[in-house]
Amino acid sequence: MIPGSIYYLFEAGIDGKQEDYIWPVAGKATVNDKVFIVCDGAGSFHNGGIASKLICQFMAAKALKFAEQKMSEELIDKLLIRARERLIGYARKNRLDTDLATTFSMLILYNQKALMSWCGDSRIYHLRGGVILFRTEDHSWNTASARGIKADRSPIYAETKWIKDLRDGDYFLLCSKGLIEHVTDDDIKLLVSQNDKANSDLTGSFRRLALENKPDNYSMYLIRVNAAKQKRSIKSGMIAIRKQTAALVRPILIITMIIVGLPILVFYFRKARSSDPTPKYRNQTTQPVVVQRNDTVPSAILMSAPRYQPADALRADSKNPQIPQNAHLAPIQTAEKQDHTIQTPAGQKKRVAQLSINFTADESCKIKITNLDLDEVIDWDLTQNDNGTIFLKPGKYSIVATSVGNSPKTKTYLFDVKPGNANTTQNLQIKF
Repeated sequence: MIPGSIYYLFEAGIDGKQEDYIWPVAGKATVNDKVFIVCDGAGSFHNGGIASKLICQFMAAKALKFAEQKMSEELIDKLLIRARERLIGYARKNRLDTDLATTFSMLILYNQKALMSWCGDSRIYHLRGGVILFRTEDHSWNTASARGIKADRSPIYAETKWIKDLRDGDYFLLCSKGLIEHVTDDDIKLLVSQNDKANSDLTGSFRRLALENKPDNYSMYLIRVNAAKQKRSIKSGMIAIRKQTAALVRPILIITMIIVGLPILVFYFRKARSSDPTPKYRNQTTQPVVVQRNDTVPSAILMSAPRYQPADALRADSKNPQIPQNAHLAPIQTAEKQDHTIQTPAGQKKRVAQLSINFTADESCKIKITNLDLDEVIDWDLTQNDNGTIFLKPGKYSIVATSVGNSPKTKTYLFDVKPGNANTTQNLQIKF
């Protein structure tokens, strides 16, 4: 299943303080995305936005590293505990209160199934034909569970549910408490039903309902899934027809076909020989190849994709004020060349650059990959003598590696990926 239509809200509300966070980043979701997350932060002095962003980004980066067969409630609990450790570390480093917290709601789309996971009083709906088939129950029986994940050692009450009978046209709604308080279940069913009958402005409809009650910040992702269309194989049917025909053919019919067909063949070859022997060529438009991506964890950082031949797509931008003085750039090794184009509406080809980075490290370390243009961050753990690969689309990136140990050491690498006619493979060996 793939997202057929994607609607989202990411509104600061009347107080102008946005403490929610959604994934993919607002306005960056595409039909290639498989993971959708909505987090509702809370904390003193409006610091809830820090908690929601840290938990949301960590879970988005980790969820796609595991295949459908390995995904489970126990695994999600372990990932949330690891995410909370980062939240606790951030709170201690910046001397923030332990009331820093966030709810968590996540949807992962697989080929024929969907996984929902939630913690706190954010909510997830599964709808079909204007009917709510499933709705999460709020963790509001006590204050700690309602707030979800806190910057302390309190238990995490996460739940999961598999949807195994996923169908074309199903809807999934992930929303924060700010929307739930002002949009009822009947409102949701009515809006979805109207959209099925005639494409309506669902985003605008949800926003108008919320604004009538002057809410605080509120967010949502509403996804309508489509079945991935597969080509039907007709080879077996053709073979069966041929066998039946062969059994009915009589020798006299074969002779008749030869007698009728022979004059046609003679006429055809005579005409071919008398025609102009000069071969004629015509231009044929090359259609773009659709590359299936296993994930899109942020929109400009790909964790798996085909590799292409690079040229000068990678440059160190020495004039960028964000570049530290100790930034490093490893030597470039080129990969095997392939032609990768995208067909524009005007019929012209646009070259797409993509940088492949192969990581190795002499010590275990934590890696933070930041897209400076989109303010997107991916955290990655790399063990000693391990290796890993990422792919970067055009943009400016900062990669910070911090060794794990009693005396942490940091290395910073900066990349400016430019669009070009080819792409580059970079072997980055991190030495502390």
